[in-house]
Amino acid sequence: MSLKFHFLVFILLFTGLSEIFAQDQDKWSLNACIDYALEHNLNIQKQDLTVSILRNNLDIARFDRLPSVSANFSGGSTFGKTFSQDAGQFVDEQINYLNGDVSTNVALFDGFRDKNTIQQRDQEAQAARYDKEAFANDIALQIVNYYLQILYNREQYNASLSQLKTTQAQIDRTRELVKAGSVPKGDVLELKAQAASEKTQLVNYLNLEKEARVNLKQAMNIETDTLNISKPENINAEQLFATLEPIETVYQTAISHLPEVKAAKASIMANKKAVSIAKADYYPTLYLGASVSTRYNDAAVDFSDIGNKYTFGEQVQDYLSANVGLTLSIPIFNKFRTKYNVDNARINYEIAKHDESLTLQNIYQQIERALNDSRAAYENYLAAKESLSANKESFKYAEQRFNAGLINSVDYNLAKTNMSKAEVTLLNARYDLVFKVKILDFYMGRALEL
Repeated sequence: MSLKFHFLVFILLFTGLSEIFAQDQDKWSLNACIDYALEHNLNIQKQDLTVSILRNNLDIARFDRLPSVSANFSGGSTFGKTFSQDAGQFVDEQINYLNGDVSTNVALFDGFRDKNTIQQRDQEAQAARYDKEAFANDIALQIVNYYLQILYNREQYNASLSQLKTTQAQIDRTRELVKAGSVPKGDVLELKAQAASEKTQLVNYLNLEKEARVNLKQAMNIETDTLNISKPENINAEQLFATLEPIETVYQTAISHLPEVKAAKASIMANKKAVSIAKADYYPTLYLGASVSTRYNDAAVDFSDIGNKYTFGEQVQDYLSANVGLTLSIPIFNKFRTKYNVDNARINYEIAKHDESLTLQNIYQQIERALNDSRAAYENYLAAKESLSANKESFKYAEQRFNAGLINSVDYNLAKTNMSKAEVTLLNARYDLVFKVKILDFYMGRALEL
């Protein structure tokens, strides 16, 4: 064998062995990749913050039903001439004063605005939470896709490396046949060209695997030089296809658990409550208010004890007063604002119902497409499997004839190339089928695992 070949095989095997050793130290399963992505993906974290805001809005609406309590204080000094009731004349003096009150206000009836607002905020918070779950599902499917791409390109790499070894071994045998005069020297050159093409393909598969690994790392939002995934012991494509259910079964199961369906229903309820909130402006509002107030003025005189200083504590006690009252507000005419607010709320309610119908329609279409894709992928898989079996037999026969000097290197390489293409086609069909079936597993609520 040539020195260049030994060196290339050494590098490639060293790379593969290094990856295997690293995998033994720290392997990432599909579930581990998904869990990490859901925890560290920045967009999901952003969705969490949105959910937190809407939960706070719900708490605000709940606490709005409590009475409001406020305390108000004002104070200051006046300068210059003022008329003194005590002296009966204008006096030039500085007067310090302080006023204070504590008041409370509670809605006895507000057209059920607070009640409907609480229910609306609750539905909005639920819709946001379901939207976050739907986004997380999209991330999980991306992880499955990138994960399978890594496995696919790794298997392509291993198959190509095996083909390269076979080609190089054939080059060595052909050299011996050339020395014996059994075949022309051009056969060796043809085989060397084939080996060079296979070396290029090896590099391509390595680069494709690296690209898929980068995509997986970015989807997971993980910073690491190496991300080694564990390969399942066996992915039985036929067994996976056998688990497929009829479209109605998949659809009914999907709409019972998919978060986008629940989000659409929550949005409908939120918009329905928005109609009731808008209608609240048609009703009168009734508020109960109460307050306690007092004041202090250093120019005040205690007429019951003229001549003595009227102290701060005495004034606060003497001027202490309380008030309780009802306020009724009756809407009469507000330029038809309420009418059009109600109309807009009803339109948004209808839009939300249409959005739900579109969501259900989209889910059905996606399931229908996924089922058709899975059946087509399975047919392609069976055809590719049969094609590979036939090409293996053809290559085996061609190899025997080439070694016997009955065919030239061109025919040999053609048979080998056809077998390589059949292997690539089968691998592609196999992983395509696995991914299509995993999409349907997702709709069935099954775990995304291999």
